[in-house]
Amino acid sequence: MIPREPHLQFARDSAASQLRAFAGDVIYKEGMPATHLYVIVEGEVDLFLVRDGKRTVVETLHKGQCFGIEPHLERPERLHNAAARTYCEMSLVPLHAVAEAVADSAGLAQGLLRTLSERLVAAHRLIATRVNFQPELLVYAQILHLLGQAEVGRAAVVLRPGAEARSPQAQPLLQEVMSQAKLMLGHSERHALACLGRLQSAHLVHIEDERGQGKRVRFSVRDIVSDTRRLVAGDADAERLTHETISLDEFAELVEVDRTVLLRKLATGDLADDVFTFRRDEILRLLDTQGRRYFAERRVKPPQDFSDVADLEFADAKSLFAALAQRDSLDLAKLLAPLDGEPVRQRILDALPRRRRDEVEADLDGLVPDPVEAQQLGAALVAEVRRLMLAARG
Repeated sequence: MIPREPHLQFARDSAASQLRAFAGDVIYKEGMPATHLYVIVEGEVDLFLVRDGKRTVVETLHKGQCFGIEPHLERPERLHNAAARTYCEMSLVPLHAVAEAVADSAGLAQGLLRTLSERLVAAHRLIATRVNFQPELLVYAQILHLLGQAEVGRAAVVLRPGAEARSPQAQPLLQEVMSQAKLMLGHSERHALACLGRLQSAHLVHIEDERGQGKRVRFSVRDIVSDTRRLVAGDADAERLTHETISLDEFAELVEVDRTVLLRKLATGDLADDVFTFRRDEILRLLDTQGRRYFAERRVKPPQDFSDVADLEFADAKSLFAALAQRDSLDLAKLLAPLDGEPVRQRILDALPRRRRDEVEADLDGLVPDPVEAQQLGAALVAEVRRLMLAARG
């Protein structure tokens, strides 16, 4: 890794202002005037372009790298968009200070050239991947087909007289497949594993661990290309495979909402169907148009739609108080035990008189949660609250 200390030292020595950004925050947009150089002190930043409504990340920059000015432009402006990929701390150096420092410091100029060189290499790699007009999974299927032919040849294996010929099964080493992907496509091992994982999810390959011999990729030599072509051309999931996906934990970090809140909103249908795929572009679009409240707050439900204990967040105080008054303190403790950290737990405790709340909290101390019993008690409480609220409406 090329040292980037000159940029950090320059930021420390300059009259730089400081900026903090959270994951998903837009730092600037394409076309805005370029008035400052950004130096990343902590975190990661995505530079991206939006074309035909699609957001394409062209670079991901890390600690010590700089961005935000284009020296070849007479009228400095932003040629791309920038957004925080993770929590970031950045130094902002005015453009005139950058020009003066570059003229006076060979070390800083060399550091800027190194950063530009790194970014140029990354851009070339990105172009190399984008010019491949075939779907990525199909390219991997073709690599597997070539490896399979080299391993087993073109002969089909006949099981018994009168039976249909079965395509030979190839089993190249996983490491050999990843080496070929790196050699032919320039892909990292992590990226190659992700692509093979998608083929495995579609049941087109199986990755098996042969003890002492390493992992192998097993697949049908004759069918791997045609089956993958059908997958990417006509399968309902083909469109989804063209988008970057993220895990639930990355989703929670991106929108800054606890994963349990997101899971509850997903389970109750409070989020759009597209979000179930955890597509990064869709999450960022919702974040930009709806804000973080869309992910953090639940949609208010009418009592007739109450089905889960979490829905008691929307119960009116009078009905909830009346329903709780009919419950034994120990039963309430059993109901609340598995709900540690859930907002509805605090709502129920706040609806109790002080003496009863003390009793319930005393019963909670050391109580081992029983999810099944808690579910039964919760269902009964929800039914009673629902009945009371509907009766009050007449």
